[in-house]
Parts: sequence; structure tokens; C-alpha cells
Amino acid sequence: MAFAAVVGFTVSVYASIVNVFPFLEVARPALLSAAIGFGALMLGRVSGGLPLTIDGVRGVALLGLCVWTALSPRWSIRPEVSARSALELVKLAGIYLTILNVVTSRKRLAILSGAAVIASLAPSLGTIDHWRNEIDLVEGFRAAWEGVYEDPNHLAMSLVAIVPVAAVFALHSPSILMRVLGALAAGTGVTAIILTHSRGGALGLALALTLWALSGTKKMRSLAAAIAVVAAVAIYAPSSFWTRTESISSFERDLSAQGRIWAWEVASAINKDRPIAGVGAGAFQFAWATYAPRVAREMPLVAHNIFLAVLGELGLVGFGLLMLFVGSALSGAAAAWKDPVAGGLARALSAGLAGYLLCDMLSGYVLSAHFFLLVAMSASCERLIGQADQAPKARRAQKACRNAGGSQSG
Repeated sequence: MAFAAVVGFTVSVYASIVNVFPFLEVARPALLSAAIGFGALMLGRVSGGLPLTIDGVRGVALLGLCVWTALSPRWSIRPEVSARSALELVKLAGIYLTILNVVTSRKRLAILSGAAVIASLAPSLGTIDHWRNEIDLVEGFRAAWEGVYEDPNHLAMSLVAIVPVAAVFALHSPSILMRVLGALAAGTGVTAIILTHSRGGALGLALALTLWALSGTKKMRSLAAAIAVVAAVAIYAPSSFWTRTESISSFERDLSAQGRIWAWEVASAINKDRPIAGVGAGAFQFAWATYAPRVAREMPLVAHNIFLAVLGELGLVGFGLLMLFVGSALSGAAAAWKDPVAGGLARALSAGLAGYLLCDMLSGYVLSAHFFLLVAMSASCERLIGQADQAPKARRAQKACRNAGGSQSG
């Protein structure tokens, strides 16, 4: 039941299911499935007398971040905002630990990854449809979709993480249906990323595909797939995509890019003034007027960088815990790259997470369900290392026990 709920949570988050089926909004499917998953996990572990893994160093870092965030209202410049942020982080930590405890086999990891791939078709196709029909285009030309995907940057970074995973299904799935769906998800995902005109999305996609291609055992096949994607982008991307992407080199004349520079300057100023604890969870924008350059004080922005956001809001303590949490997840997935069971998905998931993080270093979404879901899926790979070698040993042990029992009864 817990695993089924985790799959439901993944579909709800990635498909933004309430926008596909609006009548589900009253049920809050993402929150409901997360609560059912955590509740079922705890009930099963308690009733069965089984231990609950906190995921080693990663789990300790995450729990430490939760505790530090929960304490932050004591020194926050906006205690009520910090209290709400702490509650949200606890919810996300709960679903993270649920995923780590129920994704205990390659089959389950594949099911969960496949669910994310299929669910990603909703925002991808929705974005393409909005662009074709010129519906709610941001800045007049940037495609987006519904819900959290109304922000083109959030939409792009979420799809960046899925494209390598979809490519794995397209190239290696034993199911013809999943090969077709994987190819469709990868193709529409790349198309949607282009149509968002997200510069961070373009950089994140390039990093994700490069890392995925170079980390594989069959590099030529992966490189060929990555090159095909790049060639398709080069041929079919609209001129507006290239115009906006090239503006990275002239950021000082671009208000959007300049806003990120101001936000990073604010994070730096906060860190100098409050290096250990920051201004409190979720309080970055409320500190803007105090710490921003004089020319920018009338336009408060988010931090536009996940790590600098935490540095400004939770100080060096929170920053260190987040770095340990994310770094351990990436290194754990990398350790599984050559594993015969989890290697293929580990490479794709870690490449997707790396691309997502690059995007988030230009966007700054900290309390994002997508982020914790992707970190959990990547971290799960490490627990599957060596599982293929252990299974035959377990079967031999069971057979030996049966033989011993038979000889005793004889």
C-alpha cells in the first residue's frame, strides 16, 4: 500500500494531476497519497517489528535540516513564515523517507521511474498545446502550462530531470509499449523545454544529456542518442529560443538576468550579517529591502539559487546540511553506475538530478516536491547495489534449509 501510494504521489506531482482532472482538486491527491504512503509504511513497520531506515548520512542531514528549520522562527525576521516553511519541509522529508523505505528492488525503482516518465507527458503535451494555440504565453512568447508549471523555469527544470530517464526506457525497456512511451516522453519533453525559452533549462538539459551519455557502459549508443537530440534542437528550435539563450553572455543588459545578480548579492549580504542562522526559513524576500542594492530595493525577488536561498535563510548550518544531503544522494547514485541491476537507471536519475540542480541554481526552488522526489529516487539506487548477487545466495540458503529439514524429518 505504501509503495502504491508513492507511485500515486509521483504521478500527482509530475502530471500536476489536478490540472488534468480538476474535480480531484478537493481531494488534494499529492498530499493525500503522501500521507497514505507514510501512514502505511509506519503501520507496516510497527506491526511487523521491522526497522525504519533513515538513509544513513543523507537521512541524518535531512532530519538535521528539518530540526534547524523548525528552530528558525526563534530568530526569523518573519516567524510565521518560517513556521509554515518548517511544516512544509517536514511533509517533504516524510515522503522522502517513505520512498527510501519502499523502493527496495530494481523492479520498484523501474515502476516508479516509469510512472514519472508517463506522468511527464501531461505537462509536455500541455505546454506544446499552449504554445501552438498561444495560450497564456509568458512575456508573449514563452510557453508554460498549469499549476506549478505556470512558471516556465519550473516547468523546464522538472522536464530536464525526466528526459534521460525517458531515454533509458526508450532504448532499453523490454516492453515495446514503454519503449514507445519513453521515446514520446523524451521527444515531447525536449520540445517543451525549448518552447519555455528557459536559459537554465537549456543549460540543465545539456548537462543532463552529456553526463548520461558519458557515464554509460555503451557510450556510443548513448552519445548517438544525445547527439540526435542536440541536432533536433539545432534544426527545429525557433529563432526566439536562440535569441534568448544567447543573452546569457550579455546579462548586464537583461533585466531578468540582472535580477538574479541582485538576488545573489542579497544572499551574500545576509550571510555577512547573519552567517550562522540566516534570516529564517522562507524569509528571503522579506529581507530584501534591508540587504538589496539601493537600485533594486523596490522589487523584492526570490534567491534564484537553491543553495544561496538556504544560505541566506538558514545560514551556514542549513547550507552545510543541504549540501551534505544532496551531495550524498548524487555520490550514492554514482556508486551504482556500474551495478548490473541498478546501473542504467542510476546513471539516468543522477544525470537528470544534476541537470535539475543546475537549473535550480538559477531558479531557487527549495521546498519543491519535484526536488525531494528526484533526490529520493537517485538515493534509492545506492541501496540496490549488489542485489543481483545476493538473490542467488538467498535461494541457495533457502534450499539448504529445506534439505536440512527434510533430512532431519527422515
